[in-house]
Amino acid sequence: MTDASPLARFRASATRLFGSGGPLAPAIAAARRRLRVDTRALAAMRILLGTILLIDLAHRAPGIEKYYTDSGVYPLAVHEATYTQFAGLSIHALSGALWFQALLFVLAGLFALAFVVGYRTRLVGFCSFVLLVSLHARNPAVLNGGDILLRTLLPLTLLTPLGERWSIDAVRRGEYRETVISAATTAVLAQPLVVFTQNAVLKHQGETWYAGEALQIAFANDEMTVLLGNYLSAYPTLLELLNYSWVTLLAGSIVFLFLTAGRLRAAVALVYIGAFLGMVPTLMVGLFPFVLTAAVIPYLTPPFWNAAVRVLPESVTTPPPAHRLGWWFGGEPIERRLADTLRSRGRGDVVSFSRAYAASLLTVLGVLALAFVLLYGVGHVAEYDPPYEDEATAILDQSWGLYAPNPTDSYSWFITNATLENGSTVAALGDSPSFDRPPDAATTYESFRERKFMSAVSGDNDGAIGRGYAEWACREATSRYDQPTESITLYRMIQDSPVDGEYDEPYRQTLIEHDCEAG
Repeated sequence: MTDASPLARFRASATRLFGSGGPLAPAIAAARRRLRVDTRALAAMRILLGTILLIDLAHRAPGIEKYYTDSGVYPLAVHEATYTQFAGLSIHALSGALWFQALLFVLAGLFALAFVVGYRTRLVGFCSFVLLVSLHARNPAVLNGGDILLRTLLPLTLLTPLGERWSIDAVRRGEYRETVISAATTAVLAQPLVVFTQNAVLKHQGETWYAGEALQIAFANDEMTVLLGNYLSAYPTLLELLNYSWVTLLAGSIVFLFLTAGRLRAAVALVYIGAFLGMVPTLMVGLFPFVLTAAVIPYLTPPFWNAAVRVLPESVTTPPPAHRLGWWFGGEPIERRLADTLRSRGRGDVVSFSRAYAASLLTVLGVLALAFVLLYGVGHVAEYDPPYEDEATAILDQSWGLYAPNPTDSYSWFITNATLENGSTVAALGDSPSFDRPPDAATTYESFRERKFMSAVSGDNDGAIGRGYAEWACREATSRYDQPTESITLYRMIQDSPVDGEYDEPYRQTLIEHDCEAG
């Protein structure tokens, strides 16, 4: 009788160690409980991500000509000369015409809508991701952390069964799993932990967050605060409490979210979601609170969803029969019909191989995704440099230095003046060429995207972005006053944040002096 092969001996040892009754069995069971994700959570995540894509498109639509066409502030010539890490990644850059951009916006909206209802979930989700990257690459100057997190999170989620529940795909399939566990779902769980923990480490490198002073500084920044945020600076004790609470949530996210389970994990996840949504009526941060909420939804456990289902009407929680979806959506999926045809022709082996290959491919991609999140997420704050970091993270960024290491202690607004042919100096865009401090600096921007773009202009006033803005301002002033514009002057007004309630005089910085007639 021959000895067992090395592989057989390895399997036997692994079974004794990890199998039922083995010394590591309890630890393995505990880990699986914490890594298993409710498919209703994935469905809710899909619906929220798709809705965010739709909201993003609707929010960008009024500025489509300004930010994405050749007649705006960022024409194709400027696009080609800046942000070279995105070179060749934008379908939107194939034309600078308004109709082309509008067509791509509509197409992206249709894909996002299909993603929300879960029709061909993975396919339409991938198309949404491609168009999202394309849109971001067309004008990176208007992006903030929420955009980057959305662009990074979306492809990770596509490796998970987002269409398993509450979707047209699930109705057509006629079956679903209650929970799932895989390398891909683990990567999705890991992503927000990397964001929070890395940001906590970066904040620790500053002087204000762990001293309880950062939120008071942040809410004195008048260009960032909106609505309720404009009043919070009057309550320093409350801001100090919120400051320490936020730092605790960031630094303790692995303990609070990952190491908990059951009802406790769901309760903790709701605390995080409440903190994120608290940004909406206080800070002008765009999509960021909603994307953070989507990232944490997988931590909502079955007890939460069971309670939610009991509260909701049965008509909402019970999927309709397939025939109610109509002939287009309710018919049997084409891949299933193809599989049945192959089996009827005696080629069931092809069907089995294709399914096994697809499952194996998803597993491999999930493992790579998990390794990517951990390697580059941890590497950004560790002492080692991950390989090919710039290339690997050009699209899927893993640097999360949001308000770190310290919030800025000053804020800005911009004044664009035009000198007309008759020699008069007028406001090229705003109401008047005044240098007085505005009552609310946030209202000087149309949206957070304009604030981000003007920040890029400020950092590139002598470069292509600055020239593109100046040439656009020349055209706008000429059209507004119906006479030729001789020159454009852009000023940046810098105001120290009044943390102590006292304002210093703002500082005027001349960024651009552009001769419109010279082009």
